[in-house]
Amino acid sequence: MRTSMSMSMTAVAALLLAFLCGCRQKTAAGDLYDLPAALRSGLPYPVLRWRIITTYVDRNTSTMATLFGDDAAVEAAKAGIAYPAGAVLGLVTWRESEDPHWFGARIPGRPVSVEFVVVGRGVDETFTGTPWREAPGSMAKQIQQMRPAPVP
Repeated sequence: MRTSMSMSMTAVAALLLAFLCGCRQKTAAGDLYDLPAALRSGLPYPVLRWRIITTYVDRNTSTMATLFGDDAAVEAAKAGIAYPAGAVLGLVTWRESEDPHWFGARIPGRPVSVEFVVVGRGVDETFTGTPWREAPGSMAKQIQQMRPAPVP
């Protein structure tokens, strides 16, 4: 009886020690949030407040992108119909970077570009760099033809 009780006490002490050692480590804000991937202010639309339509990774350029849409664009994507006039799409492209917390995983790094398309108005704006500046060239047609990811 004494042996099993001392083994239980030893196990409890070991768990307590492991817990206390693990709790001493402070976590920096940069460890909790992917700060390099954050979009700085200066964009014409709140793209990161919108819902995601689809994502893709381009291994050749080591970039990853997410297509966001306002409410009208997302509802059209869900229904499988063409985007209505006035719907706004935003394609955000990031450089890939290694995830420091998960071996082999890739996460968004610094932003490369943000492209907005206002459907049916002939308005498309491309922004690159930080601070954001308008850049020539547009992928408006390609952005509108991106297939939405399946949604349950």
